Amino acid sequence: RELSVPGIASAMAPPLITAFVRPRLAAPLTWGTPIDSLIAVPAETEESVTSRALFIFGLTYVAYAVLYLARKPVSVVKTTLEAELKMSIAALGRIDAALLLAYTAGQLLLGRTVAMLGRTLPLVLAFALSGASTATFGLASSASSMAAAWAASGFFAASANPLMVILIGEVFPASVRATAIGAWASSQQLGGIAANLVSAAVLRSYGWRSVFFVSGAAIAAFAPLLAVALPLCAPNPAAARPAATASPPQARAGAAKRRATAGPLAVRGAAAVAGGYTFIKMARYCLMFWLPFFLSKYCGFSPPAAASVATAFDVGGAAGNLAAGVLCDRLYGGRMMLASLHLSFATAAGFLAWAVLCAASVEGSPPVLLHVAAITFIGFCIAGPDGILGGGASRALVDYDPRHAGDRTLYAAVSGMVNGCGSIGALLQGLVTSQLVAVVGWAGLFVALAAATLATSVVLLPAVAVERKALRREAKGGD
Repeated sequence: RELSVPGIASAMAPPLITAFVRPRLAAPLTWGTPIDSLIAVPAETEESVTSRALFIFGLTYVAYAVLYLARKPVSVVKTTLEAELKMSIAALGRIDAALLLAYTAGQLLLGRTVAMLGRTLPLVLAFALSGASTATFGLASSASSMAAAWAASGFFAASANPLMVILIGEVFPASVRATAIGAWASSQQLGGIAANLVSAAVLRSYGWRSVFFVSGAAIAAFAPLLAVALPLCAPNPAAARPAATASPPQARAGAAKRRATAGPLAVRGAAAVAGGYTFIKMARYCLMFWLPFFLSKYCGFSPPAAASVATAFDVGGAAGNLAAGVLCDRLYGGRMMLASLHLSFATAAGFLAWAVLCAASVEGSPPVLLHVAAITFIGFCIAGPDGILGGGASRALVDYDPRHAGDRTLYAAVSGMVNGCGSIGALLQGLVTSQLVAVVGWAGLFVALAAATLATSVVLLPAVAVERKALRREAKGGD
């Protein structure tokens, strides 16, 4: 009998991925084939998509979508907490800030964590402990205890996105890598949609505490599955860079020493991407955490209805991630940084238009359809740079740099630094959003977010230059 791995992969992966990457599957495997051989992560040697790649794609896609139940619930229940527990907007903002501060710390420590523990164990612990912390939130009754539980959830979940994106980048060939990563990144939006709808439904039927009990259980359920399915990685995974000719022992020793001592800032363009991602994530997380509150307070929706309408941001984002990946591969020729620059500029234009709409509207009776259109457009535009800069850009920058190409440990270190800096941006918005709204209103907030996303376009210019130089060198056959 045969184990139909392509059938499993196709069932788990979103339908659009097979159309985008045009897979040519490997021959079916027989019963008894070790699971590690199915999902191990060797370097791709041919321009084809394997059943192993689709299996990893489907598993990590569903798992990361579920992990959004560790982020969305607080934004859904904010109005309820304000009413039932008499919490101030400032206290609610501090709960968000606690999550983001801990999440930032977890991502900045990612390189060291991977060097010590490999890549499988941090992923398993991310789901087990984040699920437990999310459920603990449902037992809390004060802002301080809620902040502590939410911070623990954020710290443990921090490793999931960077490590899963690295897996996707390693198992898909370069010709469709941006498309695959863009399609995978839509798990953020679809996970956000599902988390909003599930949280709203549980809130409506069982109350706010049950939202966190259900969410925690769903997240923790993926820990044993990942423990069984994901490949075990060595404590210091470092793949040697392929070379056209053999290097003398002295050269190999020098390269090994450089890799052992290189930090993420040594990679050309990494600082620019980290800076750009700081601004992008500041804007995206502001909407992710405060959009249901805006729709409830400004547009007059009930909390469950506001959570449902807020999914327009994630619907636009899912489409934007898919479009960004396809555009990178087919229109931009793999130039991820340039595509991110253009999409960041479009996002800034969308925020400015939304600010004008808010300034011209009357609070309590705004043109709802126009607000939903603005939310969807911004979600579409911001998803591309968010998914690219926080995902495939880190691996691309390492490989663009001839001194470090192929260093898998450095992939994790650069990804952790970029995502950690992004989380700093998300943390900053948590500290200032409520104050900005109080002082300048929602229109003023959206002008500030337009400035932040415009700054991304400027900050990314050095990374765009690194990318252009590397791709030109590759087109000429390398040095």
